[in-house]
Amino acid sequence: MDKPKDGKLTFIKIARVMTYLVYAYVIIATVFLVLGFFLLLLGANPATDFVSFVYRIAAHFLEPFRGIFPSHQLSDSSYFSSAGLFAIIIYGIGAMAIHAFINYLTYKMQKHQLELEEYQERHEAAEQQRAQAKRSSAPSTSQAKSPQPRKRI
Repeated sequence: MDKPKDGKLTFIKIARVMTYLVYAYVIIATVFLVLGFFLLLLGANPATDFVSFVYRIAAHFLEPFRGIFPSHQLSDSSYFSSAGLFAIIIYGIGAMAIHAFINYLTYKMQKHQLELEEYQERHEAAEQQRAQAKRSSAPSTSQAKSPQPRKRI
């Protein structure tokens, strides 16, 4: 017998996949923000392709935090970006919260799958008991038939 279809389990699986997508976005944002923060702090040359790529991507993730704190110039080419550090902290907290939510969804999914399996086992056991009761209450085939007379040869 197949497992019964369950909308709750499907919903949990879809929510888990969507949460993983958001989690991936937050992790990627954090990585680019950290790279950008350290490249800016160490005074990396923005004319190089890698550094300009990291700065462009990091700027996208930094946009909601821009202007909250001023940047502090440390030398001719290096800056300490307080807004960048704040964004890293906020994205990190968001990543931890999403990770906890993924763990919660995984727990709920496993618990619900176990409940479904237990339900299915109980259902199958009940079906077997009904079939066994039906067989024992019906007269056996050897007792139900009357003896047939022997043929003479």
